[in-house]
Amino acid sequence: MTIDGQITEEVGSSEVTVVTRSLTQEDADHLGVGVVTEEGEEEVIKGEAIEDIMLEEVVILKSNGYKRGRSGSFGPRSRLEDDDGDISMNDNRPTSSKRFSPYRGGRSNRGQKYYGDDNPSGFSRPGPHPSGKNTWYKVTIPKAKTAGKEFILKTLSENVEYSFTPVNFHFEQEKAVFHVQDKQVTSALHSLSSRIPMPSGMKMLFLIKPDRAPLFVSDEETEKLKVVMSNRYDPSTKSLNLTSLSSDQSLQSDGMTMNLSAAHVMTCVVKIIQENIPELECLDVSQNHISKLDGLSSLVEHTPNLTKLNLGANKLSYIEELRCLYKWKLTELNLDGNELCDKFKDQSSYVSAIRKKFPKVLRLDGHDLPPPIKFDLETQSELPDSKGNFFVNDEVKTLVVRFLKEFFTIYDSDNRQPLMHAYEENALFSLTAAFNPNIEYSQPKLSVYIVDSRNMLKNRDNARQNKCLKKGQLNVVSHLTQLPKTTHDYNSFVIDVDHCSQNLLSFSVEGVFKEGDSKSDRPPVRSFSRRFVTIPRGGGMVISNDMLTITNASRDQYQKAFKHPAPTPSSSPVPDASPAAPFPSATPQAGAAFSDLQQQMVAKFSEVSGMNNEWSINCLEQNNWDFEKAGQVFMDLKNQNKIPPEAFVK
Repeated sequence: MTIDGQITEEVGSSEVTVVTRSLTQEDADHLGVGVVTEEGEEEVIKGEAIEDIMLEEVVILKSNGYKRGRSGSFGPRSRLEDDDGDISMNDNRPTSSKRFSPYRGGRSNRGQKYYGDDNPSGFSRPGPHPSGKNTWYKVTIPKAKTAGKEFILKTLSENVEYSFTPVNFHFEQEKAVFHVQDKQVTSALHSLSSRIPMPSGMKMLFLIKPDRAPLFVSDEETEKLKVVMSNRYDPSTKSLNLTSLSSDQSLQSDGMTMNLSAAHVMTCVVKIIQENIPELECLDVSQNHISKLDGLSSLVEHTPNLTKLNLGANKLSYIEELRCLYKWKLTELNLDGNELCDKFKDQSSYVSAIRKKFPKVLRLDGHDLPPPIKFDLETQSELPDSKGNFFVNDEVKTLVVRFLKEFFTIYDSDNRQPLMHAYEENALFSLTAAFNPNIEYSQPKLSVYIVDSRNMLKNRDNARQNKCLKKGQLNVVSHLTQLPKTTHDYNSFVIDVDHCSQNLLSFSVEGVFKEGDSKSDRPPVRSFSRRFVTIPRGGGMVISNDMLTITNASRDQYQKAFKHPAPTPSSSPVPDASPAAPFPSATPQAGAAFSDLQQQMVAKFSEVSGMNNEWSINCLEQNNWDFEKAGQVFMDLKNQNKIPPEAFVK
């Protein structure tokens, strides 16, 4: 029964109802209880009286008079634990020795502290389990590792008006994590979210959610663990043997069971190694039920001399887990007894996959391997400095810079229609979008570009490839007008001219831009590379082929983007002053360029289509003044919503 929000034991009651969010259906059938589905819908079933149930999340309610909700005495998720982690069914009476746990078979080990993932009786936690005003909260600060613990704690102390202590402060990859037990503190942190700058330039973001009391190894337990690790360390070979640490007799005699598969235990062990034996060369963590290597990854930078690693007889299922350890220059590795070893069709593919992560491995799973084939590059040599912009000569530089300034000035404006003059009649345009998962900095996806991406590594369908290739002046500019609005950072531009002749000029430009259509206060910054193949036309040149590649910006690009004022002619390849337009104009001058018949066709086409003269002329020209063909092309583009509104402005 539930009384004043406390879970109490009811013995001999005729009917009770148990609502839990943790039981499987098999357990529910055995106990005669109701299960809350993953969607949160409660399916309550009346069952027999249950003398003593040990659950992680359980509420025992009267079969009559129960009302859903969090008000009143019927709190739907009361969770109380006593000192050893069990849920207290009665604070004043001893619990029955007959216990059932849906998470582990057998009886609980009463009186023994446990620090592993398979804890049969609950972890030791500081204070009672969260309930009511004692609720614990987990606070996560993304991308805060570079700021450092000292900076973060000092900043919190200066900005939070309440006095509090971040419990179990630590880093998980790039995130800073700690726990607090005061709701006023969490409210204060929430109000500071995205307001405090970090040294990286990013704002400090606080992600807060209710959590169980934090698990950590106490100072006393840490000292005992140090003694055990010292006894297991061999200074002559600089090797540390932590195999089956959970079964260590010295720890068990003190009532401690340390399981390295538990994150807080791994964190403690890693810290001890960092502070006491950074010269470590050989580490054995076999037979510890380890399924993730994230915790071990923080050891890599502190033990650069480690060359031998034993991960045998653990629970590693995927070879990708090894990726976080790749900076270790391992020569000996043991993975035997892990599930991942059985996922390769033969030994050679297994060895090949391992050597992609650790090229210097000479002994794998106890077997010697042939030395890898490699070039002798052990001698250190300096690479030449990378070049910036490259132009064939000053004349080409002037022409290219003038062209790019005019092009991107129009491209970044609200009206891209004038770019019609920048492309020749049969111009081609293609867009390739590829999101780089190796860039850790979190950014919005490239979904808006993926739809029309012609990335041939991803898109192998010939029909789709052809559809994504925009052909013809009108098609190209119509597509450009549909892409997100942009602002390019001229300071980021790097220009490379790779071909120059009387009939053709080919060059590329790469840099960053930010999207102007974003509703966010911080619009996404994208990295781009654009190749132009141009041909001479009049006093300038026009684009024959335009190939645009877009990907997510690197952390360095993001931090440097738009940090400086607009460039000057002396400091940037793209001058700030607007040059004379390099695009040959296609606008008719008083009809001098066209015959009377062509002018009549333009007037008629403009009347029928509703487009202005400039767009009507371009449509007719691209279809060799075939009125019917031009009309059909116009209707096809209009039905596909590919003609921009500017085309109908007269």
